[in-house]
Amino acid sequence: MKRYKLAVVGAGAAGLMAACQAGKALGPEAVALLEGNPKPGKKLLATGNGRCNLTNLHISPARYHGDVSLAKPLLSACPPERVLKAFSALGLYTRADGEGRVYPYGLQAAAVLQALRGSCEEGKASLFAGFPVTAIAPRQGGFFLQSPEGAELWAEKCLLACGGAASPRHSCQEGGYALAKRLGHSLTPLRPGLTPLACPKKLTSPLKGMRCKARAALWIQGREVYAESGEVLFGEGSLSGICIFNLSLRLSAGRGEVALDLLEGMEERALFAYLENLRSGRPRLPTREIFSGLVNLRIGQQIAKNLGFTGEKQISALSREDLRRAARAVKDWRLPVSPWEGWDSAQITAGGVPLSEVNMKTMESRRQPGLYLAGELLNLHGDCGGYNLHWAWATGMTAGLAAGR
Repeated sequence: MKRYKLAVVGAGAAGLMAACQAGKALGPEAVALLEGNPKPGKKLLATGNGRCNLTNLHISPARYHGDVSLAKPLLSACPPERVLKAFSALGLYTRADGEGRVYPYGLQAAAVLQALRGSCEEGKASLFAGFPVTAIAPRQGGFFLQSPEGAELWAEKCLLACGGAASPRHSCQEGGYALAKRLGHSLTPLRPGLTPLACPKKLTSPLKGMRCKARAALWIQGREVYAESGEVLFGEGSLSGICIFNLSLRLSAGRGEVALDLLEGMEERALFAYLENLRSGRPRLPTREIFSGLVNLRIGQQIAKNLGFTGEKQISALSREDLRRAARAVKDWRLPVSPWEGWDSAQITAGGVPLSEVNMKTMESRRQPGLYLAGELLNLHGDCGGYNLHWAWATGMTAGLAAGR
């Protein structure tokens, strides 16, 4: 039976970073990296539409959810600069966009994976792909790890970085939660995170595939709870886009409304004046085209239809109140929404092992000595924009350094 100083379960973002850090300290063939998929980093390759949004220059506890208060010291100890310095040492050059999102300079997630794998290989970590861990037993001053086929290895320490339940087509280690529970940990409720929002098909189907820039605000029980500007994509019974994904984190149950302001840079009174001038200057314009010079053509026609502006009715027939309703519809277009069901479209898992059960200075379990936890398995998740990968790097780096001592 093979024996190691450290077994890292899961060769995703957190696991690869942990193996890199631990391998430097423990030396050749001291670290076993176990991955259930045929190849490591499958989900990492899919992040950021294949471009891999590594981190964000504006990391802040305000962009996270879950056990945020307990995560603050670690987020402070591992700012973006430290993560980028670690990748620079691996030979990866990066660049940031205007929103603070950081990518590999070549905009290829494969470059990130290659840098991490290269470091692991240089540290002579042993990669076991196609080795899903189904059982971990503390025994003889360490841990026995077993695969479904009965393959076994032993390690003095064990690090769980199995990822979450989101995007199952890219994941294999969904049993990470079960492993953590059998090793003494509890779990907060799990739910899909960073998902589209469900919206009635009768409202979205006519606009399937259309995109528009907007300020998207989530309203729950008559109160605006969060708003963000960005691109909104209409699907078959759904709204999506980065701003919508971030709204979805704030709607965990029940129903709400998304209010879209399609002309964020124009005040409603200015829009009303524009429509009055349009009525004077082009009195024969069909009312269905009233928004054609303002917003996406199909979206504008749909809003006009919602207002009853159909057929050959001309804009000259509209009253001032009709124009006020039109201006309001573009500035405050309300769409009923509810949480998205299922894991296939989820980018991350909300919930997990409570951070109170982990020493946040080392990521070592408070329930099982010698066990470390990192990444999505833990009860912290972030907004879209590099925040979740940053958490993976920060926890993986911390756990790997501690486990390598």
